Amino acid sequence: MNVHITNIYGFIQDQELKKKQNLYAYAGHILGFKEMGIFNFDVSTDTESELSKRLDGIISSLQFNDLVFVQLPTGNGEHYDNLLINKIKAYNTKVCILLHEQIEYEYILNSADLIMPTSNEVHAYLKEHNYSNVFYKKNINYEFSMISNSSNILSSDFYIKKYLIDAVDQLEESVLNEQDEDIIHIGFGLHDKDGHYSVWVGTVMQSILEHTDSRICFHILYDETLSTDNKYKLEMVAHNGSSKIEFHKIDEDDFSAAKDQMSRFTIGTMFRCSLPGLLPDLNRIIYLDADLFVNRDIKELWDVDIREYCLAGVVDEGVAVHNYPRILNKYPEIKKESYFNAGVLYMNLKKIREFGNLKKLVLDFLIENPEADLPDQDALNVLFHNKVLYLDGSWNQFVYLHRKDNVEKLDKAIFHYAATLLMLYSHSQIDLEYFRVICRTPWIDYEMNHQFEQCFGRMNDRVNQYQNMLQLLSNPNIKHVFYGEENKMLKTLYNRIHLKDGDYRVLEHAQNMESDILPCKDLSALKDEKNSIIIFVCWESDHCSAIQNLEELGFKNGKDFFVISRFFSVDDGGFI
Repeated sequence: MNVHITNIYGFIQDQELKKKQNLYAYAGHILGFKEMGIFNFDVSTDTESELSKRLDGIISSLQFNDLVFVQLPTGNGEHYDNLLINKIKAYNTKVCILLHEQIEYEYILNSADLIMPTSNEVHAYLKEHNYSNVFYKKNINYEFSMISNSSNILSSDFYIKKYLIDAVDQLEESVLNEQDEDIIHIGFGLHDKDGHYSVWVGTVMQSILEHTDSRICFHILYDETLSTDNKYKLEMVAHNGSSKIEFHKIDEDDFSAAKDQMSRFTIGTMFRCSLPGLLPDLNRIIYLDADLFVNRDIKELWDVDIREYCLAGVVDEGVAVHNYPRILNKYPEIKKESYFNAGVLYMNLKKIREFGNLKKLVLDFLIENPEADLPDQDALNVLFHNKVLYLDGSWNQFVYLHRKDNVEKLDKAIFHYAATLLMLYSHSQIDLEYFRVICRTPWIDYEMNHQFEQCFGRMNDRVNQYQNMLQLLSNPNIKHVFYGEENKMLKTLYNRIHLKDGDYRVLEHAQNMESDILPCKDLSALKDEKNSIIIFVCWESDHCSAIQNLEELGFKNGKDFFVISRFFSVDDGGFI
């Protein structure tokens, strides 16, 4: 569906009318509407045939089932406006009249699908004459005097765009029709506590729309943290791509039982558990995390046959290569090689409903399994381990595992920024392409500078860590203490700083194994050490409490102890 908006040109005595129409047409242009230019002239000089040909030229870009905002009056009189509306409606279009002045065009006003007044006076006039298709009767929350710079005209650029978008939402036919195979349904969970998470959701949406010709319906599962401004920008992304967006309010308290386990993650990832019950008329949906870059046509995934499965997903690359979720020790029937990542999930909602209440099943699982490291992902793996269709790995590739393969052209894939961030200084095609997509979203003005500041801020931090460390390391009497278990990162550090006699490790409660290179002592041993040590910390040690434990002992971060991930490069497992 294309959206059009009329605009008047030529010598017009009523300059205020021209100004109003230009203002709305400009807002429509920003939203991706197509303009229908109307020249103001003496229509009495035209025959009916000539007038008809003029109007055919004006609507030449119109296609069946489009939506048209007609700004009235055009200044060319009732007969002209009446003929224009009739020609537009002949294409089975939806017609929304933007009414800037009081006009007694009873037939035209009654034939419109929606009338949008742009001033208090026009609103009062329509109300007085009891028109049933007035937008404000259906959207009582709008008040001109509250959202306008003037009591007369809705003139704020922000609110004009919001006004137009809300009208498009109201006039679009419902897309929750599973029989319409042309519509792809995609869901996101959105908890935006710092106001920045919406950017990532919008960027995934943008990358999807740039790689498909299919109609998309985006379902945003959100809570009270979503701001009006970010909601509007998400709408802009969807409508610029001629797609639809629907917002579904989620009560965060519904997931309070999992709040402690979700402390390291966004509670928004839990919202997907509401999808089967929230969309009872929908049989399938693709759920996506917000840290994705979609570099292929999502319709290829939508066309996968999942009728016999509850879910379709990709084996977790991180688990296959490095980590081993603790939940697998409790459920040995789930093999490491079949543990899937939940960042890209094709959900058969119909079959999931037959299986049970997903939200209750996941919450019950988390209550019974408080040791779950990756809460909702662990739950989905256990609940559906024999009901999953495993997809090709290209549908969920981890960026940090593929960034080093700096190819000139990216594969057709969905790239997942799991546990990593955009790294502009990497010179990798993944990061460069992802950044370009961000810059094509409505957040560009802020996000461009923000990303530069964040990326180079992290580089400066790494340099500062080395500078602060240098003096201590050059002291021949300094003792090296390492906080953590002997993982790959710690052993890499051993080789780089040259271990000495007297070096040791600490943990809150000492753990020694025969294969260890350095002995381990209780953390309390550091109380007896003064200025003769430098401490290197694996921040995730002792259930992520290592930094806090050292600070409670009086050691200062960046002076007495150094977090290894902050000065190691990303290739060695350090922070971005």
